[in-house]
Amino acid sequence: MMFQTLRRIGFVDQPQLEKFKKIILMMRAVVLNEVKNDRRKESLRETSGEHSYSFHIADQGSDCNEHEKAYLLASMGGDILEDLDEALDRINDGSYAHCVKCGKEIGLKRLEAIPYARLCIACKSSEEKKAV
Repeated sequence: MMFQTLRRIGFVDQPQLEKFKKIILMMRAVVLNEVKNDRRKESLRETSGEHSYSFHIADQGSDCNEHEKAYLLASMGGDILEDLDEALDRINDGSYAHCVKCGKEIGLKRLEAIPYARLCIACKSSEEKKAV
């Protein structure tokens, strides 16, 4: 088992690491399944001719909206998958539960809410303020 070299990462111990890894792997499987299902639905629409040329302007708007929504969901799914994979890497390299920006411990409550969190609350708040 790959956790055998990891005894404790800050305040997170071996059983907690294993719990977080299982949660992250389950989340990853769910996201992959959702992305796969969205692509399958889009493919079915295309082969059924549902996205053939619309003759009414309202239908064209609906078609455009559905394409944008499918793209957004696939993009978000990809971003979440990347975050989940990075969290698994941090578990494996021993840096999990530490902020990638300041190095301080990420609170256990934050990790329980968002197991793939990269930033502590202070750094996340700072990042969000800069984005506004």
